[in-house]
Amino acid sequence: MRTDAILIARLAHEIQAEFGGARVRDVGQLEDGRVALALWKKGRTQLLSADLFAPTPLITLENGELPIAAEPGFVRALGAALRGKTLSAARSLEGERIVELEFAAQSRFGVPESYLLIFELVPRFGNAILAKGGIVVAALKEFRHSGKAGRSVRPGIPYEPPPLRAGKPRAQFAEELSADTIRTGDLYVYRDGEGTLIQAHVVPLPECEESACERKSSLLPLLSELRTTASARPDSGGEDKVRTATQRLLEERERKLRAELARVEAALAASATRDHLRARGDAIYGGLHELAPAERQAAKDEAAAVFARYKKAGSAAAHLARRRKSVRSRLDEVEELRWELERADHDQVREIAELVKPRDAGAPKSRPKKRAPMQGMTQAGSRIFVGRSPAENAELTFRIARPNDLWFHARGQPGAHVILQRDDRATPSDLDVHAAAELAALHSKGRNSAKVTVDYTQRKHVRKRPGAAPGLVFYTDAASMAVEPRDSINIASPKEKNR
Repeated sequence: MRTDAILIARLAHEIQAEFGGARVRDVGQLEDGRVALALWKKGRTQLLSADLFAPTPLITLENGELPIAAEPGFVRALGAALRGKTLSAARSLEGERIVELEFAAQSRFGVPESYLLIFELVPRFGNAILAKGGIVVAALKEFRHSGKAGRSVRPGIPYEPPPLRAGKPRAQFAEELSADTIRTGDLYVYRDGEGTLIQAHVVPLPECEESACERKSSLLPLLSELRTTASARPDSGGEDKVRTATQRLLEERERKLRAELARVEAALAASATRDHLRARGDAIYGGLHELAPAERQAAKDEAAAVFARYKKAGSAAAHLARRRKSVRSRLDEVEELRWELERADHDQVREIAELVKPRDAGAPKSRPKKRAPMQGMTQAGSRIFVGRSPAENAELTFRIARPNDLWFHARGQPGAHVILQRDDRATPSDLDVHAAAELAALHSKGRNSAKVTVDYTQRKHVRKRPGAAPGLVFYTDAASMAVEPRDSINIASPKEKNR
């Protein structure tokens, strides 16, 4: 099922009608990784749960209890801020798939205090942000923009919604519908031959006219039905469990690497003070003439020991510097894999999990299933490829791309490999280079920024990063440009184009 800004506006209205004035009894994380609020109203407690990493991010209503388990940092911050407060308003951000929940309470000094919980229900880029007074307090996914302009989501800075991209309509039918139709009109609900929910909207959908249609008055039960149906399918939810387990492995790996980096930094700081050893040795040698002949040999031995320590500290500093570089590279790899996991569809989740989980020495490597690459043609006849996973990135860069083809990647952040090539091997036009750079920006972690800096170079200047996961590279001789993240050529896989 697909969502748009109109359905999200309907969802926000129903949350307000159902939970306006409800009290937050607790906040937690469900076993499948969803963030959930236990809301109490009229003597009844229900869970309002956000599944932000599903193919279609959803907010659902269900019964049950929050598990007693260790909570990640964002959930802890959410609970500390919202427990005991009242849901005063639920609204959508106009034209966006964003729901804002406002919670208010009186402080112990009688001063009104309010928080905003923002759910960005964007496929593959879902997020939850806690804000107070317009400032981000905590975020499920934090990121910084690249370049001079862009959007950041991290504690301590003002919250900004994703920017509107030129040429992308906010929502289908939005200008033709009244507020009453969006908020309270009956929904058109479409089902397949087995009665399974496939789509719902406030207007009839021509593309679903061959499916059975019925009218329903509420969206929340339909979203819960959608999730229940998905969970009941054979092996359904398996990918979600794999995704959650892989996220935890990456979090644990990052924690260990940051602890190791802190130790290395401390050791480097200590080694930086080794100059006092050299000064001490020089002072001993400089004072030998003042000593009695019988005392000079002992002084020389002491000076030699001091200089040995000085030399060892120097060797250690070089080793520590190499170790610091290695740890930072592995942290970059964790960030890259986390982003790849966030954007992965169900078919790709297990591929990412294979790259993350520890492997037995004798265990055979599983090979990901190959797909036709996602590609498009410019008006000038240039072909553009975009990688959708680490394996596809490596395939495009080191198998499909030719040495003089242009290779694109968002600077300093996770992103897809983009290849620009021509069958006649001519130099691509500036317009084609710009289009490829826009695609690299769109398929990067900075896709919600107004501008992203993209580097590009000939493929022959791109090298695999030794010992790293597939698709992780380093490159030289690059030029760069700041572009808007967008798709101006409607790139797609061959299968999608034939639909």
